[in-house]
Amino acid sequence: MATTKIFPIRITEVASITYIADGEKTDNGRLIYTFGCDKNPIKARKDFAQIRSMGTGLSSVRSQHFIQNFPPCEIIPEQALKIGIELCDKFLKGEYQYYLAVHKDEHVHLHCIFNNANMFDGWTFKTQENQGNKQNRSWKKLMDLSDEIWIFGY
Repeated sequence: MATTKIFPIRITEVASITYIADGEKTDNGRLIYTFGCDKNPIKARKDFAQIRSMGTGLSSVRSQHFIQNFPPCEIIPEQALKIGIELCDKFLKGEYQYYLAVHKDEHVHLHCIFNNANMFDGWTFKTQENQGNKQNRSWKKLMDLSDEIWIFGY
């Protein structure tokens, strides 16, 4: 079973994107996929900022970062990238820009940093997707989708 965790980024957005885009970890960028933003980390941060500037401005969170760790020796990086794209499509519903990178060091895992502001209405991810009881919290949705894709899709 793959494990997941999610946390907010308030200050270090460009540093975080630059870290996950590291060429040594991503096979010189071959294991990177973006949606609604540039592959260059600095340009991606600017793309995120442009969408945020049209939003509500009510959150100190710039973006969200989730990690999906796969069991050692059970997946190849190319499969992880496909799973990551599917997970992002289902979790973010085409409403948030994201920067996805698979790391092939030690064990295969992926990082996704996505804009906290929705591309269409400017509302924040926290406001729209992280409210209510435990079953409705974003970390629980991410975990359930990850399990569903891992168990039934691959």
